[in-house]
Amino acid sequence: MTLQAHPTAEADLPTVVDVYDGFAPFYDEFTSDHDYEAWIGALERLARGHGLAAGRVLDVACGTGKSFLPLLARGYEVVGCDISAEMLARARRKAPGVRLLQADLRALPNVGEFALVTCLDDVLNYLLDPDDLRAAFRSARRNLAPGGLYLFDVNTLKGYRTTWASLSFSGGEKRAYLWRGEASRDAGPGARASVVIEAFTKTAEGAWERTVSRHVQRHHPEPLLRELLRDAGLECLGVYGQLPDGSVEPGADELGHHKAVYVARRPVNHEGERR
Repeated sequence: MTLQAHPTAEADLPTVVDVYDGFAPFYDEFTSDHDYEAWIGALERLARGHGLAAGRVLDVACGTGKSFLPLLARGYEVVGCDISAEMLARARRKAPGVRLLQADLRALPNVGEFALVTCLDDVLNYLLDPDDLRAAFRSARRNLAPGGLYLFDVNTLKGYRTTWASLSFSGGEKRAYLWRGEASRDAGPGARASVVIEAFTKTAEGAWERTVSRHVQRHHPEPLLRELLRDAGLECLGVYGQLPDGSVEPGADELGHHKAVYVARRPVNHEGERR
């Protein structure tokens, strides 16, 4: 099933898989200023604080592999999945020994039992319907070992009111990017937001080619996420606010942090059986 980026009447509105297949050639360069090593390191420490030991990790919506490479370097056995074949192709070139599969995060196959399942880079904000979120949480639970941890992040209202409502330009002599945020600076809980990213590439003849991708997301309030986690049979252990350096602190502030990080667990009953 293809994931609809925004359920409107626009017949030509692209799907998420189309968006990321088209944006894959630019993704690593566009995110080159993001310190994934520091960011993933902070999340690993957070997970260890909740009892994670060395084990297997399933990185859901792994993209080009930037989110799981730091975990590989730390000795974890990683499996990755993504809905975009083009993003996965780039991940395979970076990590040819890692098992990677194309899958919709709402309907993951039973890949195995993992100590940690991650879903990062605000991927869950692309799911606009609570039923899709619930399905994604159930898919994650299905791949967790008893007592295993589920760690994900989502954008906050601050992120939508600032970054997603801004206009910026970056680049050099051969490649440039225009970010056109379409969100409201007064976006409220549950609001939808969109951004258009235009990539300009200079050809050998000196002309500029333009590639356009439109990303549509929805803000997910904490009470809703906690409710859907419970519905999926997951126990929410904590919600944290992400700081600009990638570190996290207890208690996500919707107007103070750009992202909120959730840690949940697949419970084990007293007899040690799965619930």
